[in-house]
Amino acid sequence: MNRLKVWMLATVFVSPLLAFAQLPAPNAEEAAQKAAAAEKKAAGEEAAKAALAKAQDRVAGRYRATHPNAPRPVPVAAAAK
Repeated sequence: MNRLKVWMLATVFVSPLLAFAQLPAPNAEEAAQKAAAAEKKAAGEEAAKAALAKAQDRVAGRYRATHPNAPRPVPVAAAAK
């Protein structure tokens, strides 16, 4: 039972030290790889946004063609106010 108490106390005192430990800083090669991955991800997100906007415009155009009394789109700047 005493051993268990010693291990528990040791764990209690050592765990805060481990929680504040820091990993070494990435080297230049790793930083460059991270930057390239971030650029690639951003480019993919931009392409996805453009494709989504194009698809939404296409759907809205079809809706307006079949519903002549549909309201006209509101510009984004005016909708934000």
